[in-house]
Amino acid sequence: MRQIETYWPPILQELREMKEISRAENPEIEAVWEDVENIMDDQFIQTATERGIARREKMLKINPFSDDTLETRRFRIQARWNEKLPYTYRVLQNRLNQLCGENGYEMTLNAGAYSLEIRIELTQKRMFDEVEKLSRQMVPANILLTVGLRYNQHSRLKQLTHLELQAYTHHNVRNEVIN
Repeated sequence: MRQIETYWPPILQELREMKEISRAENPEIEAVWEDVENIMDDQFIQTATERGIARREKMLKINPFSDDTLETRRFRIQARWNEKLPYTYRVLQNRLNQLCGENGYEMTLNAGAYSLEIRIELTQKRMFDEVEKLSRQMVPANILLTVGLRYNQHSRLKQLTHLELQAYTHHNVRNEVIN
């Protein structure tokens, strides 16, 4: 905590009146320093506070869902903020790496058939709409784009016994993250 009396000469630090001034002003000074740190953090999307994220959402005309986390809101802002040319396969790949993580999606390009398929991991399914919007903006119109969820695969489920799988419905086995 920043104490104003540390800036005073030692003789003033001993006076009762100055101690009272310090006691009254220190909370105000601490609040100012906290505001300055928040302003510095709000300059960057990755460190922005709730206030900084809300400001950028207003600028970009993004309406967050009531149950969105701060990270989800950051994801949407980053997706919109980084909309710029040139749109290449590597740029799309880098953008998806930033937004979903390197293991958060699977992308398959079939250049001969002019098609691109993106499958998002179930752990990232809240980001589906943003990934689809970003992909539709970046992928050329002559390429058939398919964006979908990467549902649970047999290779993942075969490690579970029938007794363990009995706890899930068919819908859950297909659509929910199973560890």
